[in-house]
Amino acid sequence: MPLLPPSVLGRPCVMQAVVLTRRIFAAWYVRSAADIIRERASLDVVKEIEQDVAWKPIDISAELKGVAGSDSHFGYRTISKVLPLAYGWTGDLKAAQQLVAAKVPVDRLPGAGTHVPVLALVDYISECTNGHPGLIHGGMTAIIAHSSMSLVTALNTPRSAGAVVSKSLNMDYRKPIRTGQFVKIFAWLYKCEQGKMTAAVHFYSPSGQMLVEAISDLEIAKQN
Repeated sequence: MPLLPPSVLGRPCVMQAVVLTRRIFAAWYVRSAADIIRERASLDVVKEIEQDVAWKPIDISAELKGVAGSDSHFGYRTISKVLPLAYGWTGDLKAAQQLVAAKVPVDRLPGAGTHVPVLALVDYISECTNGHPGLIHGGMTAIIAHSSMSLVTALNTPRSAGAVVSKSLNMDYRKPIRTGQFVKIFAWLYKCEQGKMTAAVHFYSPSGQMLVEAISDLEIAKQN
């Protein structure tokens, strides 16, 4: 039984007070960059990736100077307090496909002809990305998805080719993503033809629950 009856909880002034209290708590309980880095290093998902020699660490800052260009949220402190950990798969294609095979149809498995069949990211969902208190804004989820797919495209494209631009983006929100938590992201290309790519991305909770699935048609825009 609730501490307050529904007739009281339904009053606007009470609900406004509840929302305000949650927002004040969220503003007070904010992890520092050092805390995020320390907590992230202790995650089982990070340990599993780093113990697998088929995953190679990726320097996102260096890659952002290439074709990923400004089409990435990574590095913008108001959205991402620290750069996510990034790893590229260096194993064979069949093993890369097995990483995502249980969740996608056959025609959307990582495609042949890519240098990095799968990109893995471990990102922190900043408190600055709230939509409703404690939940990430759906648009921010789309930004992270696009950034992840742009990055995996950049990893599989010559740096001199041009900038990665999105032609379409379809999002399937499975479960809410809470701010102040970590997510694991897989991104990969499953079509790649003459400068036009189709990419997919999955968001998972640290426990392995599917949170979001997205696909995007991307293109390399020639630099003037």
